[in-house]
Amino acid sequence: MGAQTENSELIKRTFGKYLAMSILITLSATLGMMIDNVIAGNLLGSGAVAAIGMSLSVFMLFSGCAGILETGAVALCARALGNRDADRVNVLFSVSLAAALAVGAALSVGGVAGADVLATMLGAASGELHADTAAYLSGICSGAFAIVLLQLLMGFTRLDNAPQLGIVAIVGMSVCDVIFNLVAVCVLDLGLRGMGLATALAYCVAVGICCTHFPSKRNTLHLVNPVPHVGQLAGVLKTGLPDSLTRATVMVRTFTFNWLLLTVASAGAVAALSMLSSVNSFASSVTIGVGQTATLLCGIFFGEEDRGALKATLRTGMRMGLVLSCALCAVVFAFTPQVVGLFGLEGDAEAFGVVAVRAFILCVPIDLVNQLFVNYYQGTGNVRAASVIAVGQSGLFAVLFALGTVWFWGATAVWTSFLVGEAVTLALQLIVACVLWKRKGAKCAVAGAAEVVANEAPAAAMAGDCDGIASGGAVVDEVTLLDKMMYLPKTFQQDWRAWRAFSCEPDIASVAACSQQVAAWCEAQGIDRRRSYLVPLAVEEMAANAVEHGFAKTKHPAIDVKLILKRDGTLVLRMRDNGAAFNPMDLDLSAADPCSAVGIRMLRQGVREVEYQNTVGLNNVVVTLPAASGA
Repeated sequence: MGAQTENSELIKRTFGKYLAMSILITLSATLGMMIDNVIAGNLLGSGAVAAIGMSLSVFMLFSGCAGILETGAVALCARALGNRDADRVNVLFSVSLAAALAVGAALSVGGVAGADVLATMLGAASGELHADTAAYLSGICSGAFAIVLLQLLMGFTRLDNAPQLGIVAIVGMSVCDVIFNLVAVCVLDLGLRGMGLATALAYCVAVGICCTHFPSKRNTLHLVNPVPHVGQLAGVLKTGLPDSLTRATVMVRTFTFNWLLLTVASAGAVAALSMLSSVNSFASSVTIGVGQTATLLCGIFFGEEDRGALKATLRTGMRMGLVLSCALCAVVFAFTPQVVGLFGLEGDAEAFGVVAVRAFILCVPIDLVNQLFVNYYQGTGNVRAASVIAVGQSGLFAVLFALGTVWFWGATAVWTSFLVGEAVTLALQLIVACVLWKRKGAKCAVAGAAEVVANEAPAAAMAGDCDGIASGGAVVDEVTLLDKMMYLPKTFQQDWRAWRAFSCEPDIASVAACSQQVAAWCEAQGIDRRRSYLVPLAVEEMAANAVEHGFAKTKHPAIDVKLILKRDGTLVLRMRDNGAAFNPMDLDLSAADPCSAVGIRMLRQGVREVEYQNTVGLNNVVVTLPAASGA
């Protein structure tokens, strides 16, 4: 086995860099409705907020269609990047974009034409509530295509090293939405229909901002004819299935809770639920944003079959996410009356709202953990586990609890159900992980007994099924609960014999020390002289080049080196840094001193497989050196 330590400095910094962008991408799906809720509550009254709340299920349908395409496509693209397959990335980009255009157009046409029927189906059967709901739906549905497109485009621009464009798009959309809404209500007197149209137009502005990336020189995404590759859409939809199940479950939950609150409470409770949905959307932008960042990085590391990096990503996501979610929970709980006051609720709606927010906000840290694992499983291809968790946390257990207790506990049962649903989902995850791990230990113990008899490695251990467990069930390394929940495939790292991760500080002395560590590891593994000389030299020169020329604009520079020795003797060198985009194989050596850059010169002459990528803001060089003939 290789060293069990894993440098995670670059992972931490990259996770932190992309987390803000992911939160904004998630927030974009429902930000328009949040703004509408605030403006409607203050200018049009609680009745308008209730109408927007009745429309929430349709809005969730739009964001659900966007989510399944964006999550599925980005997860598969990340895996393709990990496998260094740029052609597949372009195919997935083209197919998912074509699907988003088709689905978005259909939703726009159908929503505008059927707004009246939709209002009735959503429970606003008659009276002013029905008229207001239908009016808002007729406006917002006209922008369904933009809502679907925006989330997908923001996902791809983030993947293509332009995450800052998402901030510009969100800021532009928010400013335009506020201005357009105020004009529609205060100047043109268009009411809720005007608010829906204003929000639809604001999403169109955001789509236009995102599209500015694709004609730029930084763009690496290229459209191909999607028709021959339409079969790839099935993989996108399958990978994004947990997201669509989440949205569908939330739709069912919202419809059920609206009905229950109208039955056991009042329209004021429905208005409070609509307000709570906006608070939920804001809080979920943090939890889902952490998860989406994990999907991106875990997809890349899964494609590279890097278990250590996957575990480091989960740890980083857990730490950063819990800090953010706990801080959010504390602030919102302390200032709940002020939060409710932003939405202009009055009377019983305001009273319901205060109780609802305080009961709900306690579930956010638990939601963070659940969401992180949903996205981790999506990034690593375990769609079944992700789907089960998604359905549980997004509403199944909450709805069951509310249906069983609302008749004697009233509206409080609905508000409490969010916390109960998240807690039950997390508890079941932990129980299942521990049970399956215990079974794996028993299986490996049997395999270990067979090893003693046959004097050879057990097949289960060779296949990675006994990862972290030695023959006879003894623990090789300290096994954490996180290890038990990773569920990696049996073939994962199957052909790895040994590996080691190193970290180079951004100075020449540290680079030289790192090179010496690489040389010592190669010698300890019995690697032939040529490669034992070439690899440390190449590490030193490429790292030194990054230190001298790549970090001028990098606030927290870092360099990661990983060595992998495969069972067939192949040696893989992978170097990452967060400096300026530069392929060391493109270094101009024609006018340089012939004695300089010896390692890079030798790589060019003697190694065929040198691959370079710049993705998620990281330079990534992968050098493959086959075993010497006769070795």
